[in-house]
Amino acid sequence: MKRVAHLDSQTVLRSYSKIRAIYKALKRSLNQPKLLLFLSEFVKPGELVFDVGANVGNYVSMFLKLGAKVVAIEPQQDCLKSLVSRFGNDDRVSIEPVALGAQEKQSFIYLSEVRNPIASMSEDWIKAVKQSGRFRFFRWGSPQPVSVTSMDKMIEKYGAPSFCKIDAEGYEHEILKGVSFPLGRLSFEYHIEYLPKLESCLNTLAELGPYSFNFTVGEQPFFKSSVWLNSNDLLKMLRTFSVRTLQGDIYGVLDKNRSETRKLPN
Repeated sequence: MKRVAHLDSQTVLRSYSKIRAIYKALKRSLNQPKLLLFLSEFVKPGELVFDVGANVGNYVSMFLKLGAKVVAIEPQQDCLKSLVSRFGNDDRVSIEPVALGAQEKQSFIYLSEVRNPIASMSEDWIKAVKQSGRFRFFRWGSPQPVSVTSMDKMIEKYGAPSFCKIDAEGYEHEILKGVSFPLGRLSFEYHIEYLPKLESCLNTLAELGPYSFNFTVGEQPFFKSSVWLNSNDLLKMLRTFSVRTLQGDIYGVLDKNRSETRKLPN
């Protein structure tokens, strides 16, 4: 009798993830004109953008197409190699090999054994997305050391960004705690099974200034709400969704800057 080779679950997931990544890349390519139009309401030519959690630079590339200067902030070594390969000779891009948090320190990031976009510095987030079923069978390997600095320190070095994208898999609140004055326009990721931390993010922003919010689902290049929302109404709307693994991005605009957003992408 022939022996059947045992396939480790992470090997199967990696194979599936590669196929899914190719599909998402094709979809992203087809949707790029719509996404660029959507982002153009927040990123103007000549402005400075912080891409926090830049990964391999897909959004860096789009910000450059919109005429922005970009600070790409990413702690993962493999992702940094991709960033250097793609943008190392582009004087419009500054690459920072660090993580952001509430203060300067040495910490750890948990690397996914399947795909690098879901590396996280939050053990609570990892627990939440496993329990919800989103990444039930995924494993995160041994923590890797990373240097952490604050958004304030990045602003001291480069100046205040006109737009800040934050994609940190559950570490968004720690990053926002490292900002001492309001950012005019920003986005940060949410996961429906991790709403308490989203609420903490909104409370932290409220301490900095009056914001209005909207949100996307997945990578769709349009907002789900036809109007800008306050934090309470945003949370109420998100809680109406029955999908336990809903995720997307929250967009926040200081109320005094809303007039600069010419139209509401939808």
